[in-house]
Amino acid sequence: MKKHLIYFVLFYSSLSFGQQTYFLEGLLAKNKIYLTILEYKSDDEISATYFYQNALKDINMIGNRKNNSYNFAFKDYNNNHFFEKFELTKQSNGNFKGTWISNSGKKILLQLTPINFSKFKSNSVASKEHSLDLIKTHFLDFKQDSISTYQGKELIWYSEKHCKSHFFRLGNHFSEKSKSIVNPILNKIHIDNTLAQLNCSSSFDYNSGDSIEYNVSVQYVTTDLIGFEVFSSWFCGGAHPDFGGQGYLLDLNNGKNYSIDEILAFDKSVTTEEKGGFDAFSKYRTDFFAPKLFELINETEHFVKPTPDSDDNCDYTDLDSWNFVSWNFTEKGIEFTPYFYRAARNCEQPFLVSYNQLKKYVNNEFPYRL
Repeated sequence: MKKHLIYFVLFYSSLSFGQQTYFLEGLLAKNKIYLTILEYKSDDEISATYFYQNALKDINMIGNRKNNSYNFAFKDYNNNHFFEKFELTKQSNGNFKGTWISNSGKKILLQLTPINFSKFKSNSVASKEHSLDLIKTHFLDFKQDSISTYQGKELIWYSEKHCKSHFFRLGNHFSEKSKSIVNPILNKIHIDNTLAQLNCSSSFDYNSGDSIEYNVSVQYVTTDLIGFEVFSSWFCGGAHPDFGGQGYLLDLNNGKNYSIDEILAFDKSVTTEEKGGFDAFSKYRTDFFAPKLFELINETEHFVKPTPDSDDNCDYTDLDSWNFVSWNFTEKGIEFTPYFYRAARNCEQPFLVSYNQLKKYVNNEFPYRL
């Protein structure tokens, strides 16, 4: 999702700036845990995250290092009290030994050893951006929980044991070929969404649960295509919660996921960032995509620019809001949602453009009619 994913966990986004990263495993009492410690180049501050094998939910901590001593905790920033903390010493053989301490004073001795990732890699179909995702994927457990019908075709819904991650696969009345091609793609999306949810943990709220909520809606199915939207709302720490949607249009014949610029072309210069590079892509979106899309939507909406003294900060006449929209295929047409800056995020609502309005702008390379 353009502005959305992921940056969820700042810990992970900072891995590339670390001087040293340790991936460790061991037992905390009788519970298997996996722990990452990140040292920074600039000072002795460290970040750490760990999860229990039976839960897979990240717990993020911060602390400091002095020589081979590593101390980090999850703290209440209001009163500086800690909920739990680790006091570890790095051994010459690469192992870590030390103590886990609860806020009640309970202490548990533990020894941690470097993770052997080779035993997990063959089981992973997830993104390898985060090494611990390889481990989490190994323990994901998807169960069928319901079946729905759309346009006479079955959608089989699955949930994941460790979190509120809910997604569908193709069922009866889809061809065996479509199921064999598309279901692995849907499975991959479900895994990625689940890992994002498990990785999204607030550094400020110790009791935060599932910090990402997903709403998945299928609103478009033809013989050749299935369109759906994943709408997410999340809070993974930081200043504010956030939300946003991502539309998909999958080809049931070959599994291709079409971008909106592979579907619509408002000018011959149409391109995607992957094909043309960001500069050409941004120029097309600014010069042609945004003005034409605004024109089509404004035919029915008749937007008026807010006055300077107005409390309304939803300026839909600003073409910059239409450069990088989110979109969703429905039976009646494509819904486009403009992008607004954080303080005006409440302005983001979908606007429908009918297929009748869009059919003359279908990209020549798109193999189907709207």
